Amino acid sequence: MKRTTRTRAGTQRSAAARRPSAGSGMGGKLLIMAALVAAVVFGVAIFFKVGRIEVQGNTIYASDKIIEASGLELGDNLLTVSRATVGGNVKAALPYVDQVSVGRVLPDTVVISVKESQLAFAAATDTNTVWLISPSGKALERIDASLQEQYPQIIGVTLNNPTAGQTVTAVNQSALDAVLSLFSELDGTGILEHTASVNVEKEYDMVLQYDDRYEIDLGSTDRLDYKVQYLQAILKELSDFQAGTIDLTLSEANRAKFHPKA
Repeated sequence: MKRTTRTRAGTQRSAAARRPSAGSGMGGKLLIMAALVAAVVFGVAIFFKVGRIEVQGNTIYASDKIIEASGLELGDNLLTVSRATVGGNVKAALPYVDQVSVGRVLPDTVVISVKESQLAFAAATDTNTVWLISPSGKALERIDASLQEQYPQIIGVTLNNPTAGQTVTAVNQSALDAVLSLFSELDGTGILEHTASVNVEKEYDMVLQYDDRYEIDLGSTDRLDYKVQYLQAILKELSDFQAGTIDLTLSEANRAKFHPKA
């Protein structure tokens, strides 16, 4: 009888031949993952489409105008809507829009929330025109010079040829910066809504006209936040029947002074 001899090397080769290779297993897993990703992408494309666009917070522009400016269309992929792109489109096309936020509501809704500039201040330009700007310093629109008196005035600033929707600059930039700093401090205090004019012909001696009741001498922009807080406290103490000058230059012992109108 013939004896068959099997060597260890031969046995190892046979076992190796029977084992599936690591490469083939990994390839199978990758194919499964690719199939799953494709299924998810297909599902997103089919089921998550923009079916409704809502606009909130608008009082100046119609909702349809804001939707048109956004670039969004019904049928767009809901999950790939770019908030930054939509917001940028709206602000670029509609100057009175100051802030934009974009949200998604599953399964098919995009919500565009806007904050519009309710206040506009008139200022002269270096081309002898008159423009309206927002308290944040954005150019809103050019107006006829005959309408200038209908708006709160910025006196002592000459704008550099503004472009609607863009941040303004000025021939005397430091004067403009002083005004915008003041507006920033006044934001949310309720005082901006009563501001008839701001005069910065002398940057170290800013004067704010509050309705036709108070001339408010602010001096320079030093300690402007403190001056505005002080002004709020003073206005609360004065009666509706009083008028005069409020000296907030703090030139004497850091105290404000009120000089009633004679």
